[in-house]
Amino acid sequence: MKKEIIVMTKVPFQGIIKNRLSKEIGFVKSKRLTCLNLENIKKIFLFKREEYIIKWYITPFYKFRSYSFSFCKNCIYQVKGNLGKKMWHLVNKQNKPFVIVGSDIPNLNRKYISLAFHRLKTTDIVLGPTYDGGFWLIGFSNKKKIVYPFYDIRWSTKDTLKDLIKNLQSNNIKFKFTKKLRDIDNKRDYCENIKD
Repeated sequence: MKKEIIVMTKVPFQGIIKNRLSKEIGFVKSKRLTCLNLENIKKIFLFKREEYIIKWYITPFYKFRSYSFSFCKNCIYQVKGNLGKKMWHLVNKQNKPFVIVGSDIPNLNRKYISLAFHRLKTTDIVLGPTYDGGFWLIGFSNKKKIVYPFYDIRWSTKDTLKDLIKNLQSNNIKFKFTKKLRDIDNKRDYCENIKD
């Protein structure tokens, strides 16, 4: 059974993608960063297609091309609502383990994804923390029904992961972590990534 990776992203058009980052570093650099990250994800798993399948969870629904790849296959349209509702929609559509990752994680690699799937064998949810208090990956084992874990999350704050963990613990949902990585939300993150 193939391991399913769902990449959550906005289509890299001006006024849609990474608005805060675009204001700080310019749209061209912001778009290039996103496209390179999408390219990286596809290249990492391209020659492992017998083991992995990638799906693109995009908004708005538009078939687009990046530098060398066409992102017109395996696209899912994001539902309306906050981040939690968008992710929960995927949980309700799946009946096997899968992970959701963002499109702003330059150091994502197959080892960290493999670790996430390995940990899903013995837990309900796996989380990939970020340095700013959020998470770059969330995976669901789908071995049993769990309650909606995204109530009262303070999205895009230093408390996002803390709020989610509190919900998981209060609902007796087992969870484990994979590697902590940096996501790129602002100019400081961008400059740190350039140094890395």
